[in-house]
Parts: sequence; C-alpha cells; structure tokens
Amino acid sequence: MSATVSITGCRSLDTESKKIPLIYRNYIRWPLMILMVAVVILGLVYAYVLDPSKDSKAYLPCTFYSAFSLYCPGCGDSRALHALTHGRILEAFDYNLLFPFAALVLAWYYLVALTCLFFRRRVMWVPKSLPVWSAIVIGAVIVLFTVLRNIPQWPFTILAP
Repeated sequence: MSATVSITGCRSLDTESKKIPLIYRNYIRWPLMILMVAVVILGLVYAYVLDPSKDSKAYLPCTFYSAFSLYCPGCGDSRALHALTHGRILEAFDYNLLFPFAALVLAWYYLVALTCLFFRRRVMWVPKSLPVWSAIVIGAVIVLFTVLRNIPQWPFTILAP
C-alpha cells in the first residue's frame, strides 16, 4: 500500500504515514523550527543590546562565584557572548578562553538539529559517538582551566574574566 499525497505535498494519515516520527510531522516540525530560530535570534539580540559589564542586573549572577568566590569554567561567558555579537573575537577570548570554542561546537550542533528538522534527515556531519578518551580529555581541560584561572599569580591571572 502506498502513501497518498495531498495537494499540500504532505502524506495523508494512513498506515504508512504513521511510521513517520512525531517530530518530523509538519504540524510539529515547522513551529519547532520557527521557535528554535526565534529563541536564538532573541538571545543574540539580548546579548548584543545589553552589556553585562555596564548593566550587570540584566544577567543572572554566577552562583558558583557567589558561593565560593572562585571562578567557574563559565564565568565571563555573558561578556564573551556580548563581545562576539559585536565582532570582537579577541575580547571574547580575553573574557573566557574556552567560550568561543564551546560556542562554535554548540552552533554546529544547533545547525545540525535545524537542518535535520528541515530536511527530515541528517545532511550535516556530526559524530555518532565520542570515544571515552575524548570525554576524559574534555573534562580534564575544563577542570584544569577552572583550577588555573583561580590561581592569583601573573601568568594565570590572564585566564580570569
């Protein structure tokens, strides 16, 4: 039995179209794609307009820094995102050395998810899994970065936000 096609180009709801995953059905995927794009655009506009260095009440304070007076791996991310939205890449690295790399990875996965929804299949490369050693290396880099940026001596104070 073949699926019938309606005038809009969508499959009709018969037994074969029930095999389509729920997220790929048009009444779910189009609003989801619009919502994904709208949330990212609104977030980037918010980061572009409000400077966390001048208007600190517009952003949430770091709970780790408030509790322990130590910089967490994410301290300086708001200022780094503000600098990135203004095209100041070196300044973003100055606020948080790891943030631009993490932003690139997150942007890539966001584009993969968006294109998967749009084309109903994966069209961009993304690894299916990570080896255990790579997860250990990433975790070690984050822990080492956190420890080093809290040492109050000259070469390490460069890592502080």
